[in-house]
Amino acid sequence: MKTSMASGFSILVSLFMFSYSVLMAQAGPVINEQKKHLLKSGINGADYHLSVSLPKHYAPAEATRYPVLFMLDGGLGFPVAHAARTGFDMFGDMEDLIIVAIEYEWEKSLSPWFVNRSRDYTPSKDAVFESNPGYAKLFGFPEGSLVTGGGPVFLDVIRKEIIPFVDKNYKTTKDRGISGHSFGGLFVGYCLLTAPDLFQRYGINSPSFWWNKKEMFGMEKEFSKRTQSLPVKVFMSVGSLEGNSMTPVMTAFADSLKSRNYQGLSLTTHIFEGETHMSVVPAMISRTLRVLYPAKKE
Repeated sequence: MKTSMASGFSILVSLFMFSYSVLMAQAGPVINEQKKHLLKSGINGADYHLSVSLPKHYAPAEATRYPVLFMLDGGLGFPVAHAARTGFDMFGDMEDLIIVAIEYEWEKSLSPWFVNRSRDYTPSKDAVFESNPGYAKLFGFPEGSLVTGGGPVFLDVIRKEIIPFVDKNYKTTKDRGISGHSFGGLFVGYCLLTAPDLFQRYGINSPSFWWNKKEMFGMEKEFSKRTQSLPVKVFMSVGSLEGNSMTPVMTAFADSLKSRNYQGLSLTTHIFEGETHMSVVPAMISRTLRVLYPAKKE
């Protein structure tokens, strides 16, 4: 009797495993798959952690290709972006796209995050910022560790290493976007004025346009003298509680862009009421996705 019951149980288990395998095979690709990569730059020697959020039911064998949004400060923003896009995808509230978040090693300490982003996201050197002992104390790195002004080199890393890596490993189009917050927003603004050929969509959120005596305003003025064409989509945002060095500076830069009447420029701005410099992050990520990648009309 026991032998018979054991045999029957084994058959049931085998049938279950077979059925489970069939169901898994029929299920196909997961709804929104995530991938992770580590890329060591040959240009500046830095390690970049890439987190990838794929469109719903992404299938490598299919011919469909997708636009790509590159997101800075990925360790902070990627979980929010992936969750938001998964929700949007449920009811087709957003265009299908690939999100690639760029980050440094920061799970055990915020020190490498702050030091590396200060180097990569700033377009020029600021000795006063580098020598501020408050940052070393707050983030726990030795004084003298900060080096700024690596923005041009980091842009080269993106252009020559990160984008080719993503294009090689995923089904991409040449439609690229880039989004960042704080120093990341500063860098995205720098890209807008120096690499409009590389990206077509820009998320400039809580940008640190106070950097180096507001040099971005001078760069934009010089840019406007060289061209009147800027066929890109831009979303700019800031929290209402971010202070005088952030909120009015962002709106002033947006007003300057509007005043130029650049041909082809689509500019949307938003002030998030009641949000601080950090509390605004989830809101600005969600809105950036919705504004830059709205659902395609039938």
